[in-house]
Amino acid sequence: MEMSGQQYSGIKRTWRWFPRLHALGWAAGLFMAPMLASAQSDWRLDFLREAKIETDPESLRKWHTSHGKTAKDLPQAIAQLGADHREKRHAAFEEILRMDREMVRQHLLTLPESSDPEIRLRLEMLRQRIERAEPWDTPALVKWAAEGLLYEREHPGKVHPSRQMFVELFRQPADTLIKGYRLMEWRGDQGMDGKVADGALQLHGKHRFADDDQRLVLTAQNATGKATFPDRFRMDVNISAKAGGEGGYHVGIAIGKVRALFHPGYDGGGFRFERYEDHAELTRNADMGFTPEPDTDCQMRVDVQRLAKNRVKLSVEVRGGEKVFRTNKEFDDKEIGPLDQISLDRSGRAGGDAIFRNLIVQLAPP
Repeated sequence: MEMSGQQYSGIKRTWRWFPRLHALGWAAGLFMAPMLASAQSDWRLDFLREAKIETDPESLRKWHTSHGKTAKDLPQAIAQLGADHREKRHAAFEEILRMDREMVRQHLLTLPESSDPEIRLRLEMLRQRIERAEPWDTPALVKWAAEGLLYEREHPGKVHPSRQMFVELFRQPADTLIKGYRLMEWRGDQGMDGKVADGALQLHGKHRFADDDQRLVLTAQNATGKATFPDRFRMDVNISAKAGGEGGYHVGIAIGKVRALFHPGYDGGGFRFERYEDHAELTRNADMGFTPEPDTDCQMRVDVQRLAKNRVKLSVEVRGGEKVFRTNKEFDDKEIGPLDQISLDRSGRAGGDAIFRNLIVQLAPP
């Protein structure tokens, strides 16, 4: 029952959130890493192709020269936010968005207020974009993919972190999940199903079962060609839900046997850890400081770290608008089991559909 209580060219990379990537009509990307047993499509090639960026070394060098702006370029770009022509103002705004986000954030914190109202307006828009979307928007992801490919082609034998990722944007429609979805496998109680449509994984909430599970699983074998995930990795995904049945079901991410979950539409969200196999609660429900509203994305991040003495630490961050909930807990191997799978989950009674967008797994996190 529910509710029971690398741096490249001197560019420093700080990742906080993986945002919505609606700007590109890109077909879903696939993980590509040197440990894969079978050759898969390189998501960076697919992504840059859709962005109409050539991927030969010379084209990538030209692109990087024109887009690889650094801190010394920022004051001039900010001044251009007040240019007389709209095209120049827009170009300057987009140029700043392509810069390292943490560098821009720190610069804006100490920037004196401009006397130009146009500059003040656009700087406030920049602050909002940085706080809400963070660096994983389309310009930043394109930049990351281009830098990664260029680095590898200029350093044969080296592997850029952008290659060591699983990226699934759910761009390939599917009417049923019973046979799985691409590299992911379906695990659901009898009579339960889901679909992929409109760039999202949808786990159906209209069913007549109580406390049953729907899970789309990514095994370590399918993702990496190995029996388990590495000792450190990170997952990001956008999660929302349709209205209905608030408090009677939950959504979240499972790592091994442990699920990190919250309750859409329920006051305070009711976050907890539980063991998905038997729904045993490993922590009590916690108030997240905000309520995850229906039809509104929350960004969920889970950092996984294997510790000494067969223990694993899960650090969770859930962002809803400007509100952020953070928690962490250590589990022993009996509780969490081998790190051989992760999954996107909906569990509980009838209610709103669970919606998942833009899953990214970093196997070499910062």
